[in-house]
Amino acid sequence: MYHTEYLQIDNQELFTKKIGSGDPVLFLHGGPGLFHDYLVQPFKQLSSNHELIFFDQRGSGASSALNPNREICINDFVADIESLRQALNFSTITLIGHSWGGLLAVLYANEFGENLKSMILIDPAPGNSSFDKVGRNTMQNRLTVDDKEEIYSIMQTNPFEKSDMDGINRFVQINEKPRYFDQSYGSKNKPAFTFDSLAKLQIVSGLLNEELDDYDIYQRIQGLDTKTLVIHGDYDPIPVKSSRKYSEMIAGSRFLLLNDCGHFPFIEKKEETLSNIVDFLNS
Repeated sequence: MYHTEYLQIDNQELFTKKIGSGDPVLFLHGGPGLFHDYLVQPFKQLSSNHELIFFDQRGSGASSALNPNREICINDFVADIESLRQALNFSTITLIGHSWGGLLAVLYANEFGENLKSMILIDPAPGNSSFDKVGRNTMQNRLTVDDKEEIYSIMQTNPFEKSDMDGINRFVQINEKPRYFDQSYGSKNKPAFTFDSLAKLQIVSGLLNEELDDYDIYQRIQGLDTKTLVIHGDYDPIPVKSSRKYSEMIAGSRFLLLNDCGHFPFIEKKEETLSNIVDFLNS
């Protein structure tokens, strides 16, 4: 049974969803600007031994919208995690961060490591903008001629101007195909943007665009000593080198490379991914 509530954090409302009991595990979704929904079903079975907390990051999903004229930075998202931990009255937490959420987890560990029991980084966003650009180029190069023609056809209908959510979600689905090794998963996992959630994503990503255009956090985390598992699919457009570098920078971390797997190991290699996560949490 899920328990949902809104928590007031830094003059904003963050939507939270909880299930299970035991040591708390807080999930950090991808983005910036996405929402927690896609993480719930794949990880639900962990609730038999842990309290799982999913939430929509500031300005995203069911959380309150951001003021597009108010400046924000990555550190604001990191501070939200700590404020959320305090609001939930947890002495320590485990973080599971996927993609953009993985980058936030690392920065949280660097700033608030004393409150962190462990962290799991699943195909984390690159630690610098150079690796990020490589990943984006790989995404584009993997699009087929048919993909590009369909994208062009959709854009000719001006779906973003008309708020045509069917067209927009199809546009997103095609652009996400390069993240999957097994294309059948890309076909089955359809985006579920609403006009509201899309508008929020555009605001969040727009506010962070300049900071994310040129960044490097690897040196900031060198020597970080946090119990860490880094998981990376070998077919992820994000370079394997990026996640290996995280692992190298974090003392005592474990690196797991999954073969024939893209950006979503908990979908394409669910059993193997969850088995390793359970072993890690119990170690």
